[in-house]
Amino acid sequence: MRNNFVSDNNHENFGAPGSIVSGIPPGTGILVMAADDVIIENNIISGNNNVGIAITDFENGGAKASKDPESDPNPDRVTILDNFMINNGNNPVGEIKALMMTQFSTKGPDILAIGGGEGSSILNISRYRTWGLSDFGVPSINDTKNIKSFLLDEPAKPRKISKKSLGEMTYYGICSGCHAYDIRLIGVPTNIIQMIYKDNPQGIVDYINNPKNLRDDYPEMPPQNYLSDDAKLAVAEYILTLKPEFN
Repeated sequence: MRNNFVSDNNHENFGAPGSIVSGIPPGTGILVMAADDVIIENNIISGNNNVGIAITDFENGGAKASKDPESDPNPDRVTILDNFMINNGNNPVGEIKALMMTQFSTKGPDILAIGGGEGSSILNISRYRTWGLSDFGVPSINDTKNIKSFLLDEPAKPRKISKKSLGEMTYYGICSGCHAYDIRLIGVPTNIIQMIYKDNPQGIVDYINNPKNLRDDYPEMPPQNYLSDDAKLAVAEYILTLKPEFN
C-alpha cells in the first residue's frame, strides 16, 4: 500500500450489522487485520481521530476465531516503511483509549500493533507515536522503488489442475472475500450455505449465475457468471465438502 492519502477517516461506521467490518471504530486510518506480507509506504496519513495504522489479529480486531482450517488469524511480516503521519489519535475510543491510558496518555497512537503475528518490521520507528511495536525489527528494505508491477512480462502458461484444486482456488481466491466458514464477513457464512444447498451443488451454480437477495440483513451478491462452468461447479462442490477444524 503506497502513495495514498488517508485523511480524516472519522465517519460513523456503516458496515452491515454483525459483520467484521462493522466493528472497526471510527477514526481508524488503516487497519491491517490478519493479513500477511503487507508493505505500507509513502502514504500521507493524517487527521484520523482513533489511530493512524492499526495492526491486529482476528481476536483483537473483534472477530471470533474461525473454524476454517485454512484461516490464519495473525498478521505476519507486515513492513512499515517511511510514511508522513500527522494529527492522528486526537480522540481515541474503546480499547485503544484504554491502552493509551496505561501510558498516561489521552492521545491515540500513529501506529498500534496488538495480538499475534511474527516477522514484522518498521523503518525509523522514532518518527512515530507507537504502541505494541517492541517486537518489530528493522526492515531489510528502505523502499519499494524497484517494484514497478507484479504483472508478468508474458502470460503464465495454462496449468492442468484437478477439479478439487480448481474448486479450492476459486473459493479462496473469490468466495472467501465475502464468505467465511462460520463467521459473518459480508455474505452468508459458508456453513449456512451448506445447510441450504445440502447435496445440491447445481443449486449453488444457479445462484452464482443469477443471485437474488433472499435476506434483508445481507447485501445482494453480484453475479459471478464470468467464471467458467467447470470452475462454478467445482467451487460449489468444494463449498459443500468444506469442514471446520476442531482442536
